Amino acid sequence: MSQNDFTIANQTFPNTRADINSALQALASTSSGSSAPSTTFANQLWYDTSANILYIRNEDNDGNIPIAELDQSNDTVEYFKSDSVRTALIEFTDGDDALTIADGGALTTAGNLSIGGSNNELRFYEGANYVGFEAPALSADKIWVLPNADGSANQGIVTDGSGNLSFADVGGDSLRPNAQPMIINGDMKVAQRATSVTGKSSDGYYTVDRMKQKLNDAGTYTISQSTDVPSGYGFTKSLKYDVTTAKDSPSAGTLGSLDYHVEAQDLKLLRYGTSNAKKITFSFWVKSPKTGTHILSITAPDGNRHIAKAYTVSSANTWENHIVNFDGDTSGTINDDNGSGFQLQWLLVAGSNYTSGTLATSWASYTASNAYVGQVNVADSTSNNFFITGIQMEVGEYTSSTIPSFQHESFADSLLRCKRYYQQSYTYGVVAGSVATDGAYMIYIPTTGNTFRYNLNFETAMRAVPTKVFYNPATGTVGKAGYEGSGDTNAFTVNNTFNTNKHALIFNTGVPAVGNIYWHWTATSEL
Repeated sequence: MSQNDFTIANQTFPNTRADINSALQALASTSSGSSAPSTTFANQLWYDTSANILYIRNEDNDGNIPIAELDQSNDTVEYFKSDSVRTALIEFTDGDDALTIADGGALTTAGNLSIGGSNNELRFYEGANYVGFEAPALSADKIWVLPNADGSANQGIVTDGSGNLSFADVGGDSLRPNAQPMIINGDMKVAQRATSVTGKSSDGYYTVDRMKQKLNDAGTYTISQSTDVPSGYGFTKSLKYDVTTAKDSPSAGTLGSLDYHVEAQDLKLLRYGTSNAKKITFSFWVKSPKTGTHILSITAPDGNRHIAKAYTVSSANTWENHIVNFDGDTSGTINDDNGSGFQLQWLLVAGSNYTSGTLATSWASYTASNAYVGQVNVADSTSNNFFITGIQMEVGEYTSSTIPSFQHESFADSLLRCKRYYQQSYTYGVVAGSVATDGAYMIYIPTTGNTFRYNLNFETAMRAVPTKVFYNPATGTVGKAGYEGSGDTNAFTVNNTFNTNKHALIFNTGVPAVGNIYWHWTATSEL
């Protein structure tokens, strides 16, 4: 470190040589010292050893301009006091590229790009105007991971709650355009007909409302409304299939499933048959005795269209939530009427007539051999019990992280919606045909005669003109009305006319005496 006035005096040779060496040392050390040189020149460099700053003298020779602050411990340049740096590459001393500026201004950094301070913006300019992003007030770091691919038209970015972003349908679809769940009684709370039935081996609606059992050579079951449910999700009931006669060797035509029909007019929002056909997502909970492939399928009867998807049960006899996505059908047809628009099927067992082809994972005309390929046999042992609850249908494509929460309706609302498809005079949960006077309808006949008529309004309008069945409360005999508790003796044959809102009963057999006539009834308008 040396400084010099850079003036060689007229002196003896030894002193001249010493003066020259001192000037050269000052040049070599950039006039370094703990203070500025006493003699200065315009554009002179000097290094401040006390502050580790390199300066250059200004043109007016009346001030020093700092160029750089040097980190002597790490041997790096720590700080530039200039307005620009004319370099295409800035490297760390180990050779790693820290910052690259390409011709034209493209900037590449090898690490995180940080904007310091508080409430500073990241700005993107278009001419004189810009859009900017600014951090909110924070007490901890927050990071969002962007999607790895673009979404579909009209989708938006949603979060899984853990910072992972993805594209999904938003707006009206995610807010459920129909105010109530699309699947009626998906939580299995309502069971008008019965809470448990035994020995069932054929098709029918037996216990939980809206859930139809399709059983063709598929074994025998006790079907019941169960309190075994997934914990912590608000469910109180499930539908249980208890295998009582096993079907360990399915025949070609064997088929066992849980079916649910959706009215066609309630599916018009899916826009099937157009280029804007909507995707749909099903969420449900199952507790299956068998691990492996299970099938959920959709048949659209109006156009004989079909699609099926597999879901995998990982752990036997354990509640698992499954999410299954289906594409929209751009070629299909769903009528605007009260017929079946969708037949949903959760498979239990299927024979070779339905499993010998290739699973139809895209919409196509229904082909039996492609319908349920891969389905495990849930009916192969009398030790097997299959449970299901929480069936939910949403418009749009969702994952387990993005799907809206299950909509829990009140029992009263769910019961009323179920009565569009089934009503009965029996007390809630009492099997039709039981010997029971509770809830039976009664009329007092003051005089004898040949006929009389009785009108009754339904609790809610039914889907279509229902199938009506009458029962003698004293005996359970079908098609009869009882008379004064005398069993089927003197019972009356019932004729009736009705529509979706009410029915009229006509008793054609002559009334033998003054007295009470009473009866039970069921009205079915299922799909």
